[in-house]
Amino acid sequence: MVFLFSMLLDSACFLVILHNTIIMEVNNNIIKTYIERPIFRLVGEVADTLNRECYIVGGFVRDIFLNRTSNDMDFVTVGSGIEVAKAVHKRIGSSNSTLAVFKTYGTAQVKTRSGNELEFVGARKESYRHESRNPIVEDGTLHDDQLRRDFTINAMAISLNNDSYGKLLDPFDGIGDLDRRIIRTPLDPDVTFSDDPLRMMRAIRFATQLDFDIYPETMQAIARNAKRIKIITRERIADELMKIVRSDSPSRGFDLLDESGLLQLIFPELQALKGVDNSHGRSHKDNFRHTMQVLDNVASNSDNEWLRWAAVMHDIGKPATKRWDDNLGWTFHNHNYIGEKMVPKIFGRMRLPLNEHMKYVKKLVGLHMRPIALVEDGVTDAAVRRLLFDAGDDIDDLMLLCKADITSKNQEKVKRFRDNFDLVKQKLVDIEEKDRVRNFQPPVDGSEIMSTFNLLPSRPVGLIKDAIKDAILDGEIANSYAAAYPFMLERARQLGIEPITMGKLAYTSIESPIGSITIAATTKGITYVGIGEGKENLAQISKARHLDLVNISTNVIDNCIVQINQYFAKERQQFDLPIEIEGTIFSKTVYDKLVQIRYGETLSYSQIAAQIKRPTAYRAVAQACHSNPLMILLPCHRVIASNGSLGGYRAGIGIKKFLLDLEK
Repeated sequence: MVFLFSMLLDSACFLVILHNTIIMEVNNNIIKTYIERPIFRLVGEVADTLNRECYIVGGFVRDIFLNRTSNDMDFVTVGSGIEVAKAVHKRIGSSNSTLAVFKTYGTAQVKTRSGNELEFVGARKESYRHESRNPIVEDGTLHDDQLRRDFTINAMAISLNNDSYGKLLDPFDGIGDLDRRIIRTPLDPDVTFSDDPLRMMRAIRFATQLDFDIYPETMQAIARNAKRIKIITRERIADELMKIVRSDSPSRGFDLLDESGLLQLIFPELQALKGVDNSHGRSHKDNFRHTMQVLDNVASNSDNEWLRWAAVMHDIGKPATKRWDDNLGWTFHNHNYIGEKMVPKIFGRMRLPLNEHMKYVKKLVGLHMRPIALVEDGVTDAAVRRLLFDAGDDIDDLMLLCKADITSKNQEKVKRFRDNFDLVKQKLVDIEEKDRVRNFQPPVDGSEIMSTFNLLPSRPVGLIKDAIKDAILDGEIANSYAAAYPFMLERARQLGIEPITMGKLAYTSIESPIGSITIAATTKGITYVGIGEGKENLAQISKARHLDLVNISTNVIDNCIVQINQYFAKERQQFDLPIEIEGTIFSKTVYDKLVQIRYGETLSYSQIAAQIKRPTAYRAVAQACHSNPLMILLPCHRVIASNGSLGGYRAGIGIKKFLLDLEK
């Protein structure tokens, strides 16, 4: 029996030795694959020339065994790292590399033209004071340097000296911890985390990024030392949080922060979402767990880190708004608006950027209930327009966030919401194609309102501008200058305000590819566009309408000039201008048909007569076209004879042909 046990023991030992030998060979092959790079040979040769030990250490070594590549490399030398860096820089050459020396920290960086970033530091040992994470540094050996590393998987080193090139030095079994997928400290974790509390955040960040577990003893030490995080700057904490948020499954990081007790210290508003209250036999869902699910839903569909932050904070206002209602149960009314107000304060305290990224998160938190409300209340065009206007270019991100927010154990409810949600998305597409509301600026802005009515910045200007915006969003008028301008006039009239050109016929002339064009306008809009015609026609118009003829330009005329120039440059096919037409009912009916003729197409006088149900009145149609007061804007040049000839044109057949050729 003893003999049999001895044989079994020997066999077991042999298998362990065989296993370790195989692992060692595998590791050596992996190292050889990565280490045979010219830059490593060069650094090793330089170190040998200086008679220095030199090793590549840290994350690069760890990532070799995780099959991840990087051009950022950390080197430890026994002695001056700066001296080795200078020699490496000299060897590579100034034309192919740059050198930066940081004497205060005893480090130097060499950047090569090929994209490598080489960091050099001398091996050192560290000791800490309780009130600071900044160590007292002394020169040390490689082993001293490995002892000061945060985790076993980051404490491995590979020799670059010729006599031991490629040898792995792994005193704390980092390879084993990689294989076991655990985060563990090389030394007593209480000492490690008390000395440098940022390492607690790094442990959780690495566990999240690598999908590793934190060794139980290490996790317990984090919990015991959590309050030490207070000596760490908020910027460093924010940097680690950003890396957690960018990971594939960021909820894991926040769960570990919560489990360790760190979350309530660095992000109490998020920790406050935890828990479920009961009243009258009814409970609400755990809003922390819901937030984590929403975060992972977003992360699986987008790499946008600020959209992920919006997911983290979308329900941040719920604890402050939680109420019991006897009729409705648990409610969180206006939690989105409360959360929106909380975002800047949280970003400021956590030292997250207070720039457009904060504004983006703030906006999405404030808007995240709107698409769901459309599903529940009915999808009206006006509500969709307002959502498009308020969300602007962020509408797609908002919709992604809101779809991620649909979480429930009731799968029928989830399916119903998602089906309705898809209807909202399609409605958004349809409204945007039709009304161009996303990021729109009202066609009439504040400066035009002020110049039209000779106003200074004042409340009436804001009232008129807001009225135009609301009328467009509510579908009362089209999102066009032609519709917004007369609306402005009417709203101003209701306020007792008149345009400064009231009672005047303003005009000006411009040069164009077809000669001089005269443009005239009343306060109501463009009333005359003549090609190669003089002031006589304007005098007749002003006399007939009892208007003063003045040679000035107005906003309406300026817009007309811009659009006519765009037309000749083939940048515009349709005009968007308010117009005022004087004429008979018949001629106005004809003009209504003219604007319906598509760019580049033609109709005959007979066809127009048939369309207005006056088939025999084709001669009258021709006369109306000849009398057209708004040439080009009302495209009478697109009307030809039934036999295909061009017919007449007040400005001449040559100009008519030019315009038709232009439109081809």
